[in-house]
Amino acid sequence: MRKRIARALALLAAPVAVAAAAVVPAQAAARAPAHYQLTVIKAANGAFGNVPYAINAAGHTAGLASFPGKNQSAYLSTSPTQLTSLPGIVPNDPTLADATAAYGVNSSDTVVGSAYETLPIRETAVVWRNGVPTDLRILPTDGHVQARAINDAGQIAGTGFDTGTAWLYQNGQTSVLPALPGGHAAEAFGITADGQVLGLSSTSNDTSNAEATVWRDGTPRDLGSLPGSTWSEVHAMNASGIAVGAAGVGGGEFSPRHPVMFSGGKVTDLWPDLGGSTFGAAQAINRSGTIVGDGRGGWVYSNGVRTDLTTLIPADSGLRITAAYGINDAGQIAASAVSTSNRHVSFAVLLTPDSSATR
Repeated sequence: MRKRIARALALLAAPVAVAAAAVVPAQAAARAPAHYQLTVIKAANGAFGNVPYAINAAGHTAGLASFPGKNQSAYLSTSPTQLTSLPGIVPNDPTLADATAAYGVNSSDTVVGSAYETLPIRETAVVWRNGVPTDLRILPTDGHVQARAINDAGQIAGTGFDTGTAWLYQNGQTSVLPALPGGHAAEAFGITADGQVLGLSSTSNDTSNAEATVWRDGTPRDLGSLPGSTWSEVHAMNASGIAVGAAGVGGGEFSPRHPVMFSGGKVTDLWPDLGGSTFGAAQAINRSGTIVGDGRGGWVYSNGVRTDLTTLIPADSGLRITAAYGINDAGQIAASAVSTSNRHVSFAVLLTPDSSATR
């Protein structure tokens, strides 16, 4: 099982760097895809988003941002021109006070993620309500615990990465989610509106092999993988039961991964010609079945066609979309972008469908 060692504090203090690469041209479209208005998530005081990991129904985003005079930290944006820094749980420690990351947000603007505590220093799962952090105190002996997703019912899913433990938090109680039969470790990345937890589970003692897993009422279900693959993971699922994520190509944990869709007992490769050693993933899907993700750039998949998002934003924006992390039912997309003249700093952007837009 992967050990996602938490960001070093030095990394938290620096803007996110993104390698620049062009997206492979999309397949010929049967229907012209929507174009998008683009808004950089940036405040008048100079704060700006770097990575918008989550978006809610109102188009509010949460993720990582850079704030003047502070380390990079978790943020909530309820308007593209307003960013709230989400504090840590040790306000008197200047090193750790802003060492936070946000991964999920629900319609009440409740945010989940992680922060650091001291003595010993460890990453712990946190929920922010009205900007105030609460340590969930989940898996206290695990050094790297993250809350990854929250639904409108307030159910929270996350992972203890040192121990390979997927968990669900609801009504003040934590439930450890079992691995698939024969497996010994699991990770959770998402949660549906009705409380199904999404992630992966090992299938044997070899934790470098794992399969996409959905837990309903604590019972795991294997979603399968691509032919010849021994690694897959699921990140999101819509109300129709269509799920999306990633799967290895011809191997396990360390093989290249392609974005995939899980539907009707089948696993579909959404980018079969991604090629090389590139890693790609489908990150989110909305009610209408529109999918967004990353690979050699940010993309949207609709009506059977995957399209480079950079081709769908105003040509004079001066930006290239590098990854898309979330999409709501209104079709708004939370994405990261880099400037075509300076590709070393990532900017969080909000893409809003604009059927009247021309390029």
